[in-house]
Amino acid sequence: MTSPARPLGFARQYLKAATADRHDRLDRGFAVLDLKKPNDYRCFLAAQAAVLGPLEGWLTNQGIANILPDWAERRRFDAVVADLASFGTPAEHDRDLPSLDRPTRPQMLGITYVLEGSRLGAQYLARHVAASDDPTVRGSMRFLTHGSGRRLWPAFLDALESGVDAATAETAADAARRTFDLFIAAQERHAPTLAEAGA
Repeated sequence: MTSPARPLGFARQYLKAATADRHDRLDRGFAVLDLKKPNDYRCFLAAQAAVLGPLEGWLTNQGIANILPDWAERRRFDAVVADLASFGTPAEHDRDLPSLDRPTRPQMLGITYVLEGSRLGAQYLARHVAASDDPTVRGSMRFLTHGSGRRLWPAFLDALESGVDAATAETAADAARRTFDLFIAAQERHAPTLAEAGA
C-alpha cells in the first residue's frame, strides 16, 4: 500500500501555521512606527540590519548557496546599510545567532523561510514608504525593493518543498521560530530606543 501524496505546498503551510504567533507579534511591534516619518523609518531599518547582517553572514558560511544557488542575489544587508547611511546611521550588528553548529538542510530552509517571507512583506511596505513627504525616506528604499520584479519567492518555495517533508517539518519550523525570535528581540531593543531618542 502506497502512502498518500503529500499535499501541495505542505512545507510552506506547515511553517506558516507554526510561526503565525511570532509573525503576528513582530508585525504588531513594528505597527507602532509610521514608516513615512524619517525617525520611525530609521528605527525599522536599524532593527532589520541588526539581525540581517550577522544572519546572512552565518548562512553564507554554513553553505546556504548549496541549497539556494542564487543566494548572493538574495542578500539584502548591503541594501539596508545603504539606506541607513542616508540617515547618517551606521548599521549595528546583534550577536545572538542560531546555536546550530552543523545545521541541516531543513533547518537552513526554515531560517531562510523567514528572510524570504519578509521580502514579500517589504513589497507592501514599499508602497507605503513611497508615499512619504520626506525625500530622504523616499530615496532610501533599497532594502524594501530589493529583488523586485524577480521570481525569488517561487524559486525559494521550490527549494523549500523539495527540502522539507513531513518528517523534517518540525525541525524546519523550530529554526524558523528561533529566527523570528531574533527579529522580535531586535525590534524590541532597537526600534523603541531610537524612536524615544528622536521624539
